[in-house]
Formats: sequence, structure tokens, C-alpha cells
Amino acid sequence: MASAEDQANWHWAEGIKFALEGVKLLFLLNGAASVAVLTFIGNMRVGSGLLVGALIAFALGAASVIPAMIFAYLTQLHYGNAELSQQYQFSIWRSAVNFHYWAYTFMALGLLCFLVGVALAACGLWHVPPVNLCPPLK
Repeated sequence: MASAEDQANWHWAEGIKFALEGVKLLFLLNGAASVAVLTFIGNMRVGSGLLVGALIAFALGAASVIPAMIFAYLTQLHYGNAELSQQYQFSIWRSAVNFHYWAYTFMALGLLCFLVGVALAACGLWHVPPVNLCPPLK
């Protein structure tokens, strides 16, 4: 069985990994989607309130990464501290669980913003007239 200090170190290391991977994933999803919509708008010269809404949703999804990362880090920091503190272990553990729920809430918010952005972009692009890339035959 590992010592309390080893378990605390493991939790702290996992907290850093969790925060970094979560940031990468949500930021990549929302950032890449924003770039794709902006590229389409720029190349096709189309404007739509739905596409603007999609960009806002993607931006909010990317922004939700910041509190998700902070809460994920605080979660693992408190789990690690709870392993070291015998006197306040329950109180610290309860705080860690609360931070854990907030981290997942912001991660879910980022994913929800991504899905809303995709839906808005799809609806906005649905009304774009088709482009005929082939010249007419004479």
C-alpha cells in the first residue's frame, strides 16, 4: 500500500494531466470550428446571424476551458492535500468533490457550446445558395 505522501503526489500529478488534456480538447474543438466558419464566411462572402451565433457559441466554448482547467487543478490539489491531512481530511475531501463537479460542469458547458455552434453553423449554411464551380457549356 502506498503512503499518504505517495498518494498525494499521484493526485497532484493527475490534476495537472487532467487540466492540460481538458484544455487541449475543448480549445481544439471550439477553436478549430471557429476557424472553419470564419474561413467559409471569408471565402464565400456570406453573412448570416446564425453564423455569427455559431462563432459566439464556439468562443464561449473555448472560454469555458479556463474555469474547467482551474477547477480540475483545484480538485486534484485538494484530493492530494486531503491525503496528507488527517485532522481536516473530510473537509478537504468534500471541497475536492465540489471542485470536481464544477470542473465537469464547465467541461460539459464547453461541449454544449460546441454542439450549439455546430447546429447554428449548419442552419446558417443551409440557406447559402449553391455555387456552380463548372462554367456553363455553350
